[in-house]
Amino acid sequence: MLPPNDVEDVLSCLPQALLRVGPDLRVQWCEEGFAAKTGVTLSPGSTLLEALEPGRSLDALERAIREQRAHSGHAITRTLRQVRVQVKPTHTNGTAGAWLVVEPSGVDDEGAFSQAVREIARAVGESLEVDRVCSAAVVSLVRCAQVRRAEVFLYEEDDATLKRMAVSDLEGLDAPQDAFDPSEDPYRQALALRQPQLGIQRGYGDAVGSVFAAVPLCAPRRTVGLLLIYKEQGASFSVRELEMWSAAASQLAVAVENARLLREAQSALRVREEFMSIASHELKTPLTPLKLGLYSMERRIAAGQPVALASVLKSKRQVDRLAGLVEDLLDASRLELGRLALDSSPLEVGQLVAEVVDHFRHAFERPFTVDVPHDGVWVLGDRDRLEQVLVNLLENAHKYSPAGAPIAVRVGRTGESARIQVQDHGIGIPGADQALVFQRFYRARNVSHRNFGGLGLGLFISHSIVKMHGGALALRSREGEGSTFLLDLPRMPAHEVRRLPRRVLVLDEDSNQEATAERTLRAEGFEVFTVQSGAEALRKATHLPVDLVVLSTSATQSAVGSFLETFATLPRARPVPILLAGDARPWWAQENAALCPRPYRPEELLAGVRTVLTREKRRTQPPVESELPLVTPA
Repeated sequence: MLPPNDVEDVLSCLPQALLRVGPDLRVQWCEEGFAAKTGVTLSPGSTLLEALEPGRSLDALERAIREQRAHSGHAITRTLRQVRVQVKPTHTNGTAGAWLVVEPSGVDDEGAFSQAVREIARAVGESLEVDRVCSAAVVSLVRCAQVRRAEVFLYEEDDATLKRMAVSDLEGLDAPQDAFDPSEDPYRQALALRQPQLGIQRGYGDAVGSVFAAVPLCAPRRTVGLLLIYKEQGASFSVRELEMWSAAASQLAVAVENARLLREAQSALRVREEFMSIASHELKTPLTPLKLGLYSMERRIAAGQPVALASVLKSKRQVDRLAGLVEDLLDASRLELGRLALDSSPLEVGQLVAEVVDHFRHAFERPFTVDVPHDGVWVLGDRDRLEQVLVNLLENAHKYSPAGAPIAVRVGRTGESARIQVQDHGIGIPGADQALVFQRFYRARNVSHRNFGGLGLGLFISHSIVKMHGGALALRSREGEGSTFLLDLPRMPAHEVRRLPRRVLVLDEDSNQEATAERTLRAEGFEVFTVQSGAEALRKATHLPVDLVVLSTSATQSAVGSFLETFATLPRARPVPILLAGDARPWWAQENAALCPRPYRPEELLAGVRTVLTREKRRTQPPVESELPLVTPA
């Protein structure tokens, strides 16, 4: 029995559409305005299979009709719109069938779509805090459309981990986890393609088997996370809904980026204000005694009184301190602008360490120990900049260590790297600060500006310089027990080290003999220094070790004194072998000291030099070193 004609007029006033199907899913009757209401074109004799998309929802609907039982669920039409279908079994004149009440579902119509987008935009625009933006988004999503749950996952700012920031409902143990594997589908596809992907929710609570959409949060420059939207069981998503979620996700992504930018700007302002406070204090600290010292000297000079050398030296120290602070600021600015250039050349790390530590030994009453391998550890680097890094590390070790506490510096190898290790027994660095100490202007919380000066730039500059060399600067520390900084630099390949010229210092009182030795050795590829070259030439080359000293045995006492003064200008990481030149060994020489004839003859001189260098090479064996654990900065 079909409804009377006047019933058709009544049905036209309702949003739902009505049709009757038989057990074979063929349409027996449908109201006149069915297509206008649902967007689905059906006529008597056609089947539901022609109008609906295959899937689990259609399978459930088909089973309910064939088994003559009531059913309510969602289905996707061939035009990819979502409809809600209620099944009412019926028997008319002995013929089985079912009435289907069909109505549009979700937000497929333009009015609902626009309203939902406006609501979500308003919700996420009310706050500039990331947590509140995400929370407002999921609440408005659930309120504006027929979804069961919404979640927002964002990338952590310091890595590629996705972490849940907001969820629309938390149902005790049935709630999803705070994190998931983004490499799984459909998350991976959504993130890679920057397009929504559908999946089946499984593994917890009453949501087993329900459909969800993974919608990427695409900001203009990057993907910031994922929006996960869960439907009720049996329901799916229409194309129009996915378009809406993508639009909402874009708004959310922009809101998240704006919130993060605001947070970064506020943090930068705080850092700037703190820096201005510290910088003004640090710059005033040396200025005050400098002004007083200059005023005192001015008065003494005006009164015709002598100025004490101690006053001049004290003022000079304050000027040097000011110059150091200004240079740190300039280096930080150069690094920020990418204008800090390196002038790299072969550098023996042990020699550099020996020279820098030697300066600290003379400047401070503190025990410093140096441990270097017997053979050289070579890197390609900017000598001045790497010295700056080492000075920063040693100054920090001295500054934060109690008086008399030892500081140890060790040079070694780890894999393909050269390692410099600076260890102190000072106040240490709290665990929460260790990942932050390499940032600009950062100072650990156990460091007060009153007791410990500085701008907080030393480690930032050092870390940046080491990175420019292709290396790494790391630390390990325990508060109250001290810190160990580990500087790793790429080592020069062995074949390149072998091509470096050997360096010989010739000390001879006879300028003609000295010139003969220099000419002979240079012709064989040696780099030669003499007393005639001057101490300044030696000081400029102290970053490279002297491999051998050729010393005349017939020098007078005054000449020997001049030799020793020149030799003292060379910081030595290792003992330097000596080749004696003369007819016999002097009384002060060891019995096994190498000796070559003098006046110099090229063959005899070269044979003696090569014998000493070969013997020295056999004596030195590369040490076997255990790997030290690294704690790298974030």
